[in-house]
Amino acid sequence: MADWVAGALGASVLFGFINNLDSHLISRRMPGLRAFLVITCLVILVIIQPFIFLFPVPAGVQVDIVAAALVSTLVRAGAVIIMLFSFKSEEVVGVVPLVYTYPVFVALTAVPLLGESLNAWQWLAVLIVAAAAVLVALRPKNNGAGRWLGKNFPILVVAALLFAGADISGKYALQELDSFTLYWISMLTLVILSLGFSLRPKVIRILKTITRPWATAGLVMVNETLVVCAAMLSFWAMKNGPISLVSTILASRPVFVFITAIVLSRVFPGFVYWQSGGRALRYKFGATLAIITGIAIIYLVDN
Repeated sequence: MADWVAGALGASVLFGFINNLDSHLISRRMPGLRAFLVITCLVILVIIQPFIFLFPVPAGVQVDIVAAALVSTLVRAGAVIIMLFSFKSEEVVGVVPLVYTYPVFVALTAVPLLGESLNAWQWLAVLIVAAAAVLVALRPKNNGAGRWLGKNFPILVVAALLFAGADISGKYALQELDSFTLYWISMLTLVILSLGFSLRPKVIRILKTITRPWATAGLVMVNETLVVCAAMLSFWAMKNGPISLVSTILASRPVFVFITAIVLSRVFPGFVYWQSGGRALRYKFGATLAIITGIAIIYLVDN
């Protein structure tokens, strides 16, 4: 298996668990999204300190590279905040797949802007994975037909477009920046935006209402440590592989969100927001098989 394929797949596995833990913290442990963001930002600020000092922005780096890195981090932070906001009212196995249709936008953009080329099989893989992600986001009606997520559907499409823009600009920035450098820039940008959105006197007061605060803080620390590992793998894969296909493999995250949600809901009932019935599970299982097929095509064609 190509190294960048393994890296992207490993990141997807980790993000599958991370998204479920995000959903648990926001919907079960925290008194609101803003409270979650404040706690998370404090943890992130501690974690990124070594990276800032060990992997500074190189001297003499071109202005357009810095601009691309900033654009990538800003739009990715915006997409993450939208996705986290949706976890409060929608099940994680519906939100994440819809957001992760973005590889289609990446592929359509990377070909003319970055000079990448995809053969017919690779285009097929991109379309299979994106279509399967859409299928996971469908909820079946009683007659068996599917319907979209409700009021959050438009903003989740916006999040997908933002993630696509983040990958394209991030790939350009990684021509001269190290993966670790882009990581801490991304996290610092996310912290600044998140605190600007969430740091309010009222939020500070309601943080005191959190039950079992030390256990909650420990879960946040575990979550953000896993984010470091997943981000390193994804940025490394973006740096070393074609962004069109790396983004497609990263879009397999819904498979692992789905699998992790099933396991957690069985082992720890009520751990994640979960309301899918038998018919919905069949939708998601079929989509999972399709995503696996798409990734297999990428691997076989690459080799």
